[in-house]
Amino acid sequence: MHDAITRDSRLALTDSLSVTVAGSPLAHSPGYSLPGGFVSVSPHTDQQTHESLLAETFGSVDWLWSGDDEIRFGKDDAMLRGFTLAVPECRAPDARDFTPWLSAPLAYGAFHSLSLENFDVRPTEIRWVDESAQHLICTFRDAEPGPHGLVRVRAAQSFDFVFASNVYIGWILTAPAEFLVREWEIPPPDRAPAGLAEALYTYLDTFVEPNIERMQDKDPTLLGQVDSLLTQLTLLPDDPRRDVIEEHVADFRSDWYEL
Repeated sequence: MHDAITRDSRLALTDSLSVTVAGSPLAHSPGYSLPGGFVSVSPHTDQQTHESLLAETFGSVDWLWSGDDEIRFGKDDAMLRGFTLAVPECRAPDARDFTPWLSAPLAYGAFHSLSLENFDVRPTEIRWVDESAQHLICTFRDAEPGPHGLVRVRAAQSFDFVFASNVYIGWILTAPAEFLVREWEIPPPDRAPAGLAEALYTYLDTFVEPNIERMQDKDPTLLGQVDSLLTQLTLLPDDPRRDVIEEHVADFRSDWYEL
């Protein structure tokens, strides 16, 4: 573990909850649901197992459409059990530089909650993806991280929580195209086909505000971009992750353009 963060370091996950890094990263693979607009690292795979998870844990959850992110800790040991985080529809301003995030000191492990009370976690507000679609970063509009004081906690495969001065400011999913799913299923274990990351970048660059509102108003220029993306996807090898993007984009095209 990097000496910038130790297992005794108190990290503020919310205004009311502090955690420390403990144990090993979660064994569950991330799942990036385009239809759901979330990234999940959790033992649940359907509604029934999700209800079981909630019964066995405490923490934050999207109760009654509150919009909160979900982060759950075991009632028996206060250790992180799983989380589901919304992916924002708004792009980060071009002036924001996320390069320091990718080289920040890295610690490996899950979180141990220092409280046994439920809490709320507001979702991140803006997203950024590099042109190779190797890193999806989500953060808050008011977060102003500099090159100093940043640390990452690798809480699961390819997933980092990011803190600035020990306060949670966002997260990173590395190689997001590898983890595309429809809902809560486990993504395929093999590598995604060549070209899928580029298609995901095109999707993330297109289906973002204010483009989404323009597409809902049947903007013809964006319809051309949607059709170009669908053509791009048909040229890729068969793969369940390719199908996730293709079906999702086709559904939007049908709903918004009525074609």
